[in-house]
Amino acid sequence: MDIREINKFAAAVLVSGIVFFIAGLVGDLVVRVPPQKQLAIKIEPPPPPPPPSAGPAEQVPSIAARLAKADPAAGEAFAKKICGICHTFTDGGKAVVGPNLYNVVGGPHAHMAGFNYSDGMKSKAGNWTFEDLDAWLTKPSAYVPGTRMTFPGLPDAQMRANVIAFLRSLSAEPVPLPPVTQEAAPARTGELPALAPLLAKADPKAGEAFAKTICMICHTVNEGGRSIIGPNLYNVVGGPHAHMQGFLYSEAMKAKTGPWTYEDLNRWLYKPAEYAPGTKMAFPGIPDAQLRANVIAWLRSLSAEPQPLP
Repeated sequence: MDIREINKFAAAVLVSGIVFFIAGLVGDLVVRVPPQKQLAIKIEPPPPPPPPSAGPAEQVPSIAARLAKADPAAGEAFAKKICGICHTFTDGGKAVVGPNLYNVVGGPHAHMAGFNYSDGMKSKAGNWTFEDLDAWLTKPSAYVPGTRMTFPGLPDAQMRANVIAFLRSLSAEPVPLPPVTQEAAPARTGELPALAPLLAKADPKAGEAFAKTICMICHTVNEGGRSIIGPNLYNVVGGPHAHMQGFLYSEAMKAKTGPWTYEDLNRWLYKPAEYAPGTKMAFPGIPDAQLRANVIAWLRSLSAEPQPLP
């Protein structure tokens, strides 16, 4: 092919490109598509799921009634295991993550001089009453929005009273206990709700989120993980009650025969001290039935071969 043939081919390609470009401009001028005002098919977002139905609220005795039968030693055991991670309790003790708690009952909300309290806590007027402490320990983030306290709260009402009774003892002159007035008898707790329907709709991620704030203070969950205060929890579902070799279980737990069934775990997480009297477990329990199912579903996932759901 000589140079003239090459020039003809290049010219043909160039002319074709110019023709397509001009045709496109003319088409845009002649045919104008109006902007779309709305979608031809409107797709609505799915409605939010309905909130879980709560059963009848349990009647909780007043803080005065609970303090009258409170066990400061049980409160101290709980506080030193959970609260002692972030607080000191001795007279003149230093702040850790949180402030020293000596003389906190009856003292101002921001009672420790020099501690960097959140603005929410600094704005709380008045002193720490028994009722205030009960509300705070129930759910710190609700009592003081914006608090730096990461502890989610203590759902067991009597254990809150035990802890408050212990805090009251941290003083040379403890604040007098409130008088107990006549009140209606608390509602009796019936049988636990059926677990299988709760597990069927359980959210393991929600169970894990709860476990990270509470359970993982004392337990590891990875395969082959070491014990801390409590045993490693990998493969606990379906395993024997005293499932971690070498861990020093309580006599109550060692006496439990058979594997950890879903029902056993449900009763254990509801009230450990009731399921295994004499247990070393200081955690008071999870009263919310669906949250217990969420935690059990998460524990079930800690296995290479999770147990079949009931």
